[in-house]
Amino acid sequence: MSILSRDEHPTDLAHWRQIIFRRLFGVMAILCIPVYFTSVYLCMKQGFWSMVVVDTLAYLMLLALLLFPELEDKQRYVLGSLLCFGIGVAFIWSIGPTGAGFFWLFMFPLITTLLLGSRSGKAAQLLTALTLVITGIGYKNAWFPWPSLPDYSLEIYLVVVLNFLAINAMLCFGTGFLTDKLSEALDRTNASRRATVLGLARVSGYREMDKARHLDRIGLASERLAMALLQSPHKPDELTQDFVDHIGLSATLHDIGMIGLPDSLQSKMVELSPTMEKERYRHTQIGDSLLSDLQKEAPDCMLLSLARDIAAYHHERWDGEGFPGKLKGKAIPLAARIVSLVDIFDDLMLHPDERLRMPYAQAQVHLKGLKGTALDPLLVDTFQAEPGMKSIWEMSDTAHAVGR
Repeated sequence: MSILSRDEHPTDLAHWRQIIFRRLFGVMAILCIPVYFTSVYLCMKQGFWSMVVVDTLAYLMLLALLLFPELEDKQRYVLGSLLCFGIGVAFIWSIGPTGAGFFWLFMFPLITTLLLGSRSGKAAQLLTALTLVITGIGYKNAWFPWPSLPDYSLEIYLVVVLNFLAINAMLCFGTGFLTDKLSEALDRTNASRRATVLGLARVSGYREMDKARHLDRIGLASERLAMALLQSPHKPDELTQDFVDHIGLSATLHDIGMIGLPDSLQSKMVELSPTMEKERYRHTQIGDSLLSDLQKEAPDCMLLSLARDIAAYHHERWDGEGFPGKLKGKAIPLAARIVSLVDIFDDLMLHPDERLRMPYAQAQVHLKGLKGTALDPLLVDTFQAEPGMKSIWEMSDTAHAVGR
C-alpha cells in the first residue's frame, strides 16, 4: 500500500515526488470542479456527447488517483501522466486543435519527467510528437469531425506543432536535469548525515565490545518493527512511512548520553548499587540535552526529533515505573517504546555476560512476560508475529554461539 508523504521536509527524491503529486493533482481536482461543469455544459450544448463521457471519466480517475491508497506510487504517477495525455488527445480529436488540447498534451511530458524521470519523459515526448503527427495527417484527410476553422490550414498547424515540440523539449530537459541534480544532492546529504549519526553513536559506546554490531541490530530491528506496525490494522496514528524511514538511524543514538557518564558506570559487566544504577539512567537526560542542542540547528529534522525522543525516554515503562519522567502508556513517544523493546530483547540475546544470554525462543517467552508492564502490548505482539526478526540476531557472529 502506498501512503502519500505528509512530511514537508523530505530527504529524498521519492518523497519530493509524493508531495509534488499530491499538491499538483490536489489543486487540479479543486480547480477542475468548475471546469468540469462548464465543459460538460458546453459539450452537451454543442452535441459532443463523447466529450461529456470523457470529461466525467477523467475527473473520476483524478479523484481515484488522490483517494485510493492501494495504488503504489509508480502506478499513481503513470496513471496521472496518462490522464493528461488522454484528456489532451480527446480534446484535439473531438473539437479541434484548441488551446485546451494543446495544454494537456504540453503538460504530459513535463509531468512525466518530474514524476517518473528523464527517460520516461523522453518517451512521453516521442508519444506526444507521434500523436500530433497523426493528428496532422487526420486533419489533412478529414478524419476528425472538427468544426469549421476559417483561415486555419495545415501549414499553420505544422508551425504550431514545431514550436510546441521545441519549447516542450527544452522545458523537459531542464526539468530532468534539475531533478537529477536534486536527487544527487539529497543522496550526498543523506550519506553525510548517516555517517555523522553513526559516528556519534559509536563514539558514545566506544568502551563496549561489539558496540557497532549492537547499534546495527537496534537500528535494523527498530525499522523492521515499525514497518510491521505500519502494516498492522492497529497502526498508531503517529506512525507514517517517514517515521519508518528515519527510526532505524535515529535508534542508533539511543545511548548517546552515555558519553557524559564516568567510566565506572559504562560497563554492564560491573554490578551496580541502586544509587549507581539510578546515576547510570541519567544518560537519558544527558542524551536529551545533547540532541536538544542539535535540534535547535535543524528544528524540522525528523531524524533528530525521533532520536531525541528515543534517547530521553527509552527507559520509560508502559506501567509508568520507568525513568526519567515515569511516563505511562501512550504518553511515552512511540519511537522510544519501539527502541525500548528492541534494546531489551537484544540484551536478552546478547548480554555482555554470556551467562545471562538466552536462546531466541526463551527470549521471546521472557519478552511476553513484560507485556503490559515494561512494554507496550501491541509492540510485543507485533514483534513476536514478525518472522523476519530472528534473522537479525542470526546475522551476528556472537548469536551463532548462543543455543537455539
